[in-house]
Amino acid sequence: MKVFLLSIFITAIFSLPISSAEQDIKNRQNAMQQVRESIKVLFPMAKGKTEYDDFVAISMLEQMLSAATPYGSYFPKEPEVGVMSEAAETIWTDRSGFEKALAKFLTDIEAAVSAEPENLDDFKPLLADITSNCQSCHQVYRMK
Repeated sequence: MKVFLLSIFITAIFSLPISSAEQDIKNRQNAMQQVRESIKVLFPMAKGKTEYDDFVAISMLEQMLSAATPYGSYFPKEPEVGVMSEAAETIWTDRSGFEKALAKFLTDIEAAVSAEPENLDDFKPLLADITSNCQSCHQVYRMK
């Protein structure tokens, strides 16, 4: 009986980091899904495919900012081991670069929210700044 309880205890102890890593991955996926959902609304506006609505634009930008703000905290200090993730090793080997990229993304979203763009001409360059962050970060810090 003692051996059985000990084996359960040891299994639980070693499973905790994996569970934590899996939760971090789920949090990252959820955050990026929220960002994608916002972009799906904002991008057609910027392209003139849907009518520009400043209230909707600001709401989507705020939603994106809310999802992205805690994003950096979903990456542990050490590389993840034993879990499937699209996070590239560069997140850990170039942590300062990753943090700078994330900070620029957040700063550009905050700038767009603060600007409160009332028309399409004001909105387009703000969204272009935001989405350029996505592409450059994914090229370096995401595995495909």
